[in-house]
Amino acid sequence: MNLEEIKSIVNQFEPIDLSAMDGVSLMRRVDQKFTLTKKQLKSLLQKMSNDYSCLTIDDCRVFSYENQYFDTEDKKMFLFHHNGKRNRYKIRIRDYVESKLSFLEIKFKNNKSETIKSRINLNFKERKISNKGSDFISEKSIFNLKEIESKLLNSFKRITLVSLENKERVTIDIELNFESANKEISLPNLVIVEVKREKTSKKSALLSLLKENKIRASNFSKYAIGSVLTNPELRYNKFKNKLLYLNKIHPDGNIWNTTF
Repeated sequence: MNLEEIKSIVNQFEPIDLSAMDGVSLMRRVDQKFTLTKKQLKSLLQKMSNDYSCLTIDDCRVFSYENQYFDTEDKKMFLFHHNGKRNRYKIRIRDYVESKLSFLEIKFKNNKSETIKSRINLNFKERKISNKGSDFISEKSIFNLKEIESKLLNSFKRITLVSLENKERVTIDIELNFESANKEISLPNLVIVEVKREKTSKKSALLSLLKENKIRASNFSKYAIGSVLTNPELRYNKFKNKLLYLNKIHPDGNIWNTTF
């Protein structure tokens, strides 16, 4: 299933514009992630058009994103995630390519499994963090600008769906690419679906559909997995099953050469 086929299917969804997205910004939410293949995605999308609208800007429904992730020299944020630490952070700059918007973002996952996202505007593709950005990092995290540095670049394409009935947003990420100082790698067959809802929300058409298709939730951190894939020296025990799955679905066979 190629990108044009995906575009053809999502073009059948009712459109929703950016202004209407304000009601589902969900800066404080609960998330569930699912990893699947493009073939599985095609089957799901063909059954979802009656329950979701699709974010549409200037007739575009598949958008390009770029991330620059930061961490300490000894990768504390990566290790917090690998070790299952609650109350953990991710710090990144995100570029919305088509919209020419950039943000410095901090995601905080608390011990109640809630994700709290904070962000401030940057000039498009700005990489120098200002005093304002430095203060933002110190205020919203346990880190400061002097102790973090760029560790991983990530690009992908995203489709955003919004429930027609509930306060729910779904992101579908495809065409993932990762680059560090050591290596660059692409995952052309991987799809990451994330269902974002208020904690009190109970119903979800997509979650029901995923359950019917026996696709189970599987936490997937782009930063953590991308770091391991591009740096084999990192600890990876917790991510073993995800790495084996990526090997299984990759068109070229194994992309992870470490012997488990």
